[in-house]
Amino acid sequence: MDYARRRARLWEEVRGRGLDAFLVINLEGSESPNLRYLSGFTGSFGILILAKESVLATDSRYTEQAQHQVRGLPVEEAKGRWLPWLVERLSALDLRKIGIGTYGTSLYTYRELCRLGEGMEFVPANGLVEGLRRVKSPEEIERIAAAARLTDEGLRWMLGQLKPGLTERDVALELEIWYRRHGADDVAFDLIVASGPASAMPHHRAGERRLEGGDIVLLDIGVRLDGYCSDLTRVVALGHASRELRDLYRLVLAANRAGLEAVQAGVSGQDADRAARAVIEAGGYGDRFGHGLGHGVGLEVHEAPRLAPTSDDVLAAGHVVTVEPGVYLPGRFGIRIEDLVAVHADGCEILSGFPKEELLVV
Repeated sequence: MDYARRRARLWEEVRGRGLDAFLVINLEGSESPNLRYLSGFTGSFGILILAKESVLATDSRYTEQAQHQVRGLPVEEAKGRWLPWLVERLSALDLRKIGIGTYGTSLYTYRELCRLGEGMEFVPANGLVEGLRRVKSPEEIERIAAAARLTDEGLRWMLGQLKPGLTERDVALELEIWYRRHGADDVAFDLIVASGPASAMPHHRAGERRLEGGDIVLLDIGVRLDGYCSDLTRVVALGHASRELRDLYRLVLAANRAGLEAVQAGVSGQDADRAARAVIEAGGYGDRFGHGLGHGVGLEVHEAPRLAPTSDDVLAAGHVVTVEPGVYLPGRFGIRIEDLVAVHADGCEILSGFPKEELLVV
């Protein structure tokens, strides 16, 4: 990864705003994706001072790790109380007007910097790093694609183990273990295994319900591999599937395909969402598709841009997004089909390879 180039692009933005520096402060993961994006550093505490003379600081737990991970930046150890140390360091660099990211920085940290930094101005700067992260490089897309391939492989294995009597929690745990054994850094989020009526809850947490014959089982799963995430949803029927299930599956699949056909550079998030939503509305289930069509995926499993009725985003080549329409019938069942795609000028490249052409019965 060309971290130096990323920092150079951010520095252009910072200087364009009349700022002397920009701070990325990662406290126990609060800015971990941004700090990793700009430096390669993965520790839970770190501070990037982006300025004419940039520096990365961490504490004694991570100084050796930072020396191995960070290239092209001096690494310093923040000793004692880190906020006074940071203000002293900023003063030594003669920095006066300093931008600070707002998404991951607490109000307490911001206020303490303002209190301690006499003669300094700390300027909230929204989404500078996140804006750069939207467009993925070919190397980033390949990492996401590799995570998607591993996700597909794990699901294929899990469906061979699926049977009545297992709890949702059993399935989620066994799948997470498989992913870790086969190279994943971690799962990208708490794996969703929702059976029977629970499948009508889009973000159901896997519980103690035991799978039964005839259940619809919704699996929303993903891994983190080399720092990058994947996201995939498939539904299967256990033992047999009713005609109603099959018909509704075909409707959601048609909406998924319409969304995929709409996704390309220059299309708004609203228009992509509208293309898929129109199919579900025409099928009579418009009021049962409550969430947006999709979201960006990268170092985080949920990031910009958004595909939704309320989105202000416009897709660009290099974005990686999900396309995941669904229909949910409370108390009965839900169906969602989610693919992960890379946006190109003339369409999109589907990174998810797991079959979806018909409702799978296992």
